[in-house]
This record gives sequence, C-alpha cells and structure tokens, in this order.
Amino acid sequence: ALPGVIEAGLGSTMPLRRSDVAFDVTAEGKPLASGEAVPHAELRTASPEFFSAAGIPLLAGRAFAATDGRGAPKVVIVNRTLADRFFPGEDPIGRRIAWTGEVLKFSPVSGDWRTIVGVVGNTQDGGPDAEPRGAVYMPFAQMLAIGGGLVIRADSNALALVPAVSRIVRRIAPTAPIENVMTVSQYRDRSVAPRRVNAALVSSFGILAAIIAAVGIAGVLAFSVSARTNEIGIRMSLGADAARVRRMVLGEGGVLLGIGLVVGIGGAVLASRLMRRLLFGVAPHDPVTIGAVALGLLTVGILACWLPAARAAKVQPAVALKSE
Repeated sequence: ALPGVIEAGLGSTMPLRRSDVAFDVTAEGKPLASGEAVPHAELRTASPEFFSAAGIPLLAGRAFAATDGRGAPKVVIVNRTLADRFFPGEDPIGRRIAWTGEVLKFSPVSGDWRTIVGVVGNTQDGGPDAEPRGAVYMPFAQMLAIGGGLVIRADSNALALVPAVSRIVRRIAPTAPIENVMTVSQYRDRSVAPRRVNAALVSSFGILAAIIAAVGIAGVLAFSVSARTNEIGIRMSLGADAARVRRMVLGEGGVLLGIGLVVGIGGAVLASRLMRRLLFGVAPHDPVTIGAVALGLLTVGILACWLPAARAAKVQPAVALKSE
C-alpha cells in the first residue's frame, strides 16, 4: 500500500548473500556414477512474491502460489545450476528431488520427495567472483521459518521507504529485529570494496612501473645521444638531415620498446593466474584489456623516445666536429 512499492516478498536468503544452510540432495531416477560425489545444494525458503521482488528471473515453470501450503503436495523451485546438474538437456518441471545425508537427521528438514514446479536464474551470491552453487527454494508455508528478510522492489528511491517500512514491520511484529537495511546497490558496493582497494593498489604499482619504464627509456636514449654527438655531427655533415637522425634514434628506442612489450605481455599472461582473485569483471586473459594496456605503454614509450630524438636532430655538425 506504500506509494513507490512495486513488490514485497520474504526470503530466507537476501540477494547477493549466500545461505548458511545446505544439504546433500538427490534426484529421483538419477543414480550417481561410481565414485561420484553427492550433489550439495543450499536450502532457501521464499514467499510467492520473493522472486519478483528480488529480480530473480523465472526461467521455466511457475513461482510459488498461495495454494502451496502445509497440507498441499510438497514443491520446490531450483536454480539453473542445480537443474543443469541433475537434468542436463531435459525438462526438470515435474521431476522430484529430496534432501539426503546424515546431517539431515539433526535438522527439522524432512527427506520427503518434492516436485520441481519452477526453475529460476542463478544469483551472484558469496561475492562477485564466486561460482554459482546449486540452490533449492521451498515455500515458507511448507518449511519451518528459521530466519529471513524482507525484499522490497521500488520504482524510485528505495532508501526513502525505510522509515515507513520499519514502522509497518514493528506494528505487525514488535519484537522482530530490523537490521542490515540497505539497497542492493549498497550491498554490492560493500561486497566489492576490498577488490576496489586491491585494484587501486595494483593500478598504482602499474602506473609507477610505467613511469619508471618511461624515465628509463628516455634516460638510456639521452645518454646514447650525448655519447654519439660526434657521430651524429659527422652523419649530418655528410648529408643526413634532421628527419633521418630523428628516425635513427626513434628506431633504437622502438627496438627497446618492442622487446619490453613482448616480454611484458608474456609475463602478464603467465602471471595472470596468480592475480585471478584480484580481478573483478574481467577475465585474466582478456584480449581487450591486454591490448589497451599495451597501446598505453606504447604511447608512453614513443613519447619517452621523442625527446632524445628531437635533441639529436638539433645537433649542429660544426659544433660537434669542433669539439672532436
């Protein structure tokens, strides 16, 4: 009833967060191969409105309904990862799965067969670089509610709804704790904050290395030009113009730059596996990123070569021969 609210649902696991409850799971008519590990899946509970409110797409079948109560047949919704694990290339709707394992004896969860009525998309839980894990959603009405949260989808400023929503919750359940209230964007920013620090640190070292490389190239070429002043003067007195001298110095610098880029790119490809956990949103061997960095270093290297080349082109043959 609040203005701005599109949908509100209940779920045991909030978006971008991993469930702490997981059990072994088996599928009817899908025996395990010899030596194959028993599949593991997270147990989650949800209301019929949860998937729409959380923005989790329904890929097949249906969402939970109000008729999925305690006396109704037991139903579940699985995510894409678990559906592909048990039923690759098959329609999982109508198939049955059950919780299993020794740990199940010490929990309020039963090992009854439950019919799959829907398949939803994977959610990015446990961190932005975590691989999606199998998940089984059960209706709140068919499962003991151990804990959960409220998911609200708004059409504009979600933070502005916090005071009104908190008042409604306290009116209905005065003793219920209200904590960790934040938007999905805020939780996402908090989850990637450590990676941003790592990215800033690695980028700082990269920029420092590029500066050192540029100074090194410019220094080596400047020393080479000063040591070859007489040679350059003789070349120019014999007919070499400033453009040819400039090309000669740039060519020498280009050889150094080319060797450095080849060695650097090869080392980056080999070392990228060690930096995999520091990367977010980009593959370790992403060709676009490697190409952009190589182009940037090439530009810096050319600028570093240009100053000594310009200096060499300004050498006066008479002054150089007179000093000899």
